[in-house]
Parts: sequence; C-alpha cells; structure tokens
Amino acid sequence: MSATFNDISFRHLFFLASLGICLAIIVAVMIGFFLYGFIKYTKRGLSKKDGARYGGYLAWEVFWVGTPLFVLMASAFNQIHWALAWVLMVIILQSGFMNIMKRSPDYKNDLKFKGKIDNYFRSLINGLSKFGKRNSILVFLAFLIGSFISSFMMYDLCIGIHPFRVSSRYSRKSLGESCPSGEICNFILTVPENLSNSIIVGWHSNDEPILAFAYYDTMSHSDYFKDGLVINVENFKNPYNFSVNGTYFEMDNIRQEEQRYVSWADISSLSSSTVYYIVVGIETSSGKLIFYPERKFRTAPSDGTPYNFITGGDMGMTGTGESLSINAAMVEPLFVMLGGDVAYDSGFDSCYRCWDEWFNRWDTTFITPSGFSLPIITTIGNHEAAGWKSSRGSVQFYTSYLPFQLGLQNIAPNDRPLQHSHTIGNETIIIVMDSWVVDQIPDQVSWMEQVLSDNNNKTFKFALYHIALYPCTKISMDVEISSLAKEFWGPVFDKYNLTVGYENHYHLYKRSKQLINGSEHPNGTLYIGDGSWGVETTMKLRDYDYLEVYGRIQHVIHSMVNSHNSTINIETINVDNEVFDSWERKLK
Repeated sequence: MSATFNDISFRHLFFLASLGICLAIIVAVMIGFFLYGFIKYTKRGLSKKDGARYGGYLAWEVFWVGTPLFVLMASAFNQIHWALAWVLMVIILQSGFMNIMKRSPDYKNDLKFKGKIDNYFRSLINGLSKFGKRNSILVFLAFLIGSFISSFMMYDLCIGIHPFRVSSRYSRKSLGESCPSGEICNFILTVPENLSNSIIVGWHSNDEPILAFAYYDTMSHSDYFKDGLVINVENFKNPYNFSVNGTYFEMDNIRQEEQRYVSWADISSLSSSTVYYIVVGIETSSGKLIFYPERKFRTAPSDGTPYNFITGGDMGMTGTGESLSINAAMVEPLFVMLGGDVAYDSGFDSCYRCWDEWFNRWDTTFITPSGFSLPIITTIGNHEAAGWKSSRGSVQFYTSYLPFQLGLQNIAPNDRPLQHSHTIGNETIIIVMDSWVVDQIPDQVSWMEQVLSDNNNKTFKFALYHIALYPCTKISMDVEISSLAKEFWGPVFDKYNLTVGYENHYHLYKRSKQLINGSEHPNGTLYIGDGSWGVETTMKLRDYDYLEVYGRIQHVIHSMVNSHNSTINIETINVDNEVFDSWERKLK
C-alpha cells in the first residue's frame, strides 16, 4: 500500500510544521535583507546587478545564521540529542559570524597568495583580528551559552492539544514529580466483561511497591483514615471485609523524568446492583502502606432493572469538556463510555502529564451527586497513538493505563487487546473496536461476528469505536478508514441488528436515521455522536441523506435503557445542560 498523509506520525507532523515555521521566518528575513542590500546599492548609483549580488550575499548570511533553528527543532522533537544540537548550533553560529566579519588580508608579498581557499581562511582570521580578541571571545561565549540554554531547555517537547500547551523535559522536571513519592495517583475504575459481578481498579505510584492491593466492603470505612493515608504496616488493622492483591509494573518510557509504577486489581464475585466502598494502595520496602482516599461504586443490575450511561468522545482538557463532564455526572449514570482521543498524548512519551491531568480531572469531576465514582469503557483514538495506522509501540499510555478484561496479568501491558466486549445485565452487549489506530478494520470482523452471534438473544446491542461510518463532514485523510469501516463493519451491524453505533472523531454532532445498508429502515441501526466532548472544529458540515440532525455542538449523550419494556431513550446534552436532541425506540 502506498504511503499517505495518514502514515506520518503526529510527532513528525509537528516537527515538519515547526520546520516550516522556522523556514518561513528565515525566508521573510532573507527577503528583507535582500531588498535592503539591493536598494542600498542602487541608491548609490551602482548597477542593479551589483545590488542583487549584495542583497543575495546578505540573504545568504541570514540563512547561514538562521539554520540553527532547524537544529534546535530537531532536538526539540527528539530527532537528535540536545548535546549534539548544542555543538552543531555553536559551530554554525560561530562560522556564520566569522563569515560576516571576514576582511581580505593585506599581503606584503604576493608570493604568499596560495589560492581562494587559503585567501578565504586568511580573511576569516583577519576579520576576527580587526574585531578584537576580547570581543571575539565574548561573542563565542554568547553563542556557547545561548545554544546550550536553548537546546537544553527545549529538548524533548510534549505538544499537548485541546487545549494547546507545550512543555519540555526541563520545564516538566522544574515542576517536580507529577505523581509524588508518598502518594497514590490516577485512580480509575474500568468496566470488565460483566459489570454485574466484577470491576477493575487501577492506580499509580512513584514509590516501588512490594505489594499492591485493593480493600473493599459494602460499608464505608473512610473514618479509619482520618489521621492520614500513610500508615506503618505494624499499625494497620484492615477494617474491610474483602481484599485482593494487585499486579504492578514500571512505566519504562518516562523513567528519565520520574519513576512511575502502574498497579491494577481484578475484583470479581461481586453482587449485582450493590454499592461497594474501595481503597487501593501499595506496601513499600520501608514498611509503609500508602492509600488512596476511599471511593464508592456500584455494580450493574442483573434482573432487567433500568439503567443509564453517558457516551461521548474527543475529550481533552478544555474548560468546555469539564462543564460537560459535570453535567454528565449529574444524571447519575451507571458507567461512562468514551470513544477515543482521551488525553491527547498523540504518541509522545513526553506527554505523560496530559494523562495525569486527565486522571485528576476524571476523579474529581466524575463524582455523582450521590458520591459514586464512575467506571469507564473507552476505545482507542488516533491521538492515543502516533496517528492512524500506527504500531503498538507508538501507543505510549492507553493500553498500559486502561485494562478492560479480567486476567491480563500475564500479558504485556502494550499487548492488551484493543477489542473488548461488555455485558450489562442480561439484556445488553457492548462491543468495542479499534478504528485502525493499530488493528486493521477487516481483521476485527471475525471477532465481532463471534461476540454478536454469542449474544444475539440480547435486546440491546451497542458498539463503540472512534471513526464514523456515517459522519456529518468529510476529511480526505479519513475517507479510507471510514469507508473500510462501512464496508466491513456495516454488514455485521445489519446482520445482528445493532441498536446504536456510538461514533466519534470529527468534533461535531450528528444523529442519523435508522439505517440498514445506508438506507432508512425502521429496524435499522442508529449512528450518533461524532465526538465533541470538549473539543470543537470549524469543519464544514455536510447534509448527507442519511442524517436526521447535525451541527457544531459540543455534547454528551445520555442513554437510558429499560429492559422491562425493551425501550431505549437517548437525550443529548449541551454545555448549558440543555437537552437539545432526543430519540426513542421500542425494540421488537
């Protein structure tokens, strides 16, 4: 398959963009100096040819002393080490300065002239001599120090988007550790195969565990920790009735900046429709137990009791996204589905703090009015990797941080499956796919067939994925993937009567008609979403025949499922907490 724009990683896109900006600046200055030289000579009555030569000489000097910007960008985006960039920048700047200062030598004996090269180097030495030894040393030191500061301070950039922010290794380390020693960070609940009887809990620590654990009960014991969350092992008396040991590993890709251990625990054999209180923590080699504050969650019903959940995609860390999350938590959902582009690390291992910020907001924002922490189901988006059609190696954090199946202890975190299914009660199946961020679209069809065939008796069938089969806009670089999804996934959805396909990626809102093979049908699948949970766009909307509602509206989708009367109601909520679109279907 020939290379396309999709085959370029986000890191390389940002790198090329930075080179383009640098080149534009240099060219603009070159043009200015060329015009200055040309006008200066012609005003003196010299020929235009001489003016052009002098202007060209000035433009060349500008380019020469401007090329360190390219070297600096190469260092900033990890194409070369900052120390090599430092040396190259000093060499280029010093040689460019010497070329500017060069003066033709005065020969006492014409026999000393040995050619153009000899004359050039003699002119460089003569120029420095006339400039003065002291001044020459000061200029060299300025180049040395300036190049060191710029190359060192801009090395290893993270380009965060939604909102846009830039950090370097130096700036991040100057802020201190994102997950400090003596604390538990980044608590998260993820939905496993069956939310009625199990849950997965994850957390991070700077301290290396010798044991990771989760304690849980059907009653709260938060008062036990009123004196603090760090307790000596010999002083701890576990008040919780249930416990499970966790599994942990070190995040090697951020080791150069801070130590980070990721722990998770599978909690099974839970009762359905039950409230649980949970604390997680680690034991260190120093005999300390470090805990995270107690959180509360609930399991799904198994008897057909109505439930509700929130869906959206393309979240990031915008203020609008936070407002939408607050609105979403207000409806007391059982769980949340997030359709990719979670923290927007874009395949940068240096963007680990984007995830830390996201985890912190999730844990503080998604606490419902009743105090429940909400478990999550996500799918991978192109900004969880280097872009579409990426390798697993470019997925820096997503698979390591978010397990969605029990029993993954013997699988390397980066090898965890990107397809997973979830049952909610006895009447709902949810399938989650990868939109060719890593795994190709056709390769997932057999898995989809198997899961939907095994659960064909369930009333409600939902799918979560990042790309849209039926978008409300058109982006040329996405057409191939969207078309493949429609070609290979669409027939599977039609065959097994998928109820709703939750689509994302385009930072817009749409609700389709109920469709079978692209045509309206009363028993067809509803396609809804297009992903604008905090991010927005100016992309042109398209009035496709398959659309019922569409617009540039940031939103979350509230789905309410009632198995007793086989009805699903959907309300779409905007940033002002208003329901601006709704849909209802009673399944036969």
